[in-house]
Amino acid sequence: MVIAKEKILADCISRGAQVTPLREQVLDIVLQLDGVIKAYTVLAQMQRVSQNVVAPPTAYRALDFWADLGVLHKIPAVNGYILCHHAQHECNHHCNDVHEHNSSFILVCTECGAVDEQSLNQEWAALRTGVERSGFSLKEEHVVLTGVCAKCQHHLDLD
Repeated sequence: MVIAKEKILADCISRGAQVTPLREQVLDIVLQLDGVIKAYTVLAQMQRVSQNVVAPPTAYRALDFWADLGVLHKIPAVNGYILCHHAQHECNHHCNDVHEHNSSFILVCTECGAVDEQSLNQEWAALRTGVERSGFSLKEEHVVLTGVCAKCQHHLDLD
């Protein structure tokens, strides 16, 4: 994830965003986590390395900072955040069109918490067209679907 972190930080600098040591610490933590990222998990890891008590709003503000920049997606349906799949790859998230970055189907496994983000451009285009016809304005374009991933299905079948 070193390459991803370097690209994320370079993108922040180019956009004029201020990355404080605390925000960078949170970035380091989230880049090491898989699946749904809970604020209290991040908070616990922050407190392990801090000599002072870290208040919960500190973690939430840093997570929201990264969500505002598109590194994380804030997903209220699972009460957490997920790392944007663009942030996990060498590609800077500006390499794809805005709709692909901001529009995704997020699959969350209810057994293990694994997350898979799918950017399905044709499907989103059809959905947007229908929504626009109705006069409704979308604020977020993330659909969260919960179910059981293939790995957990296999383990459940063995039981």
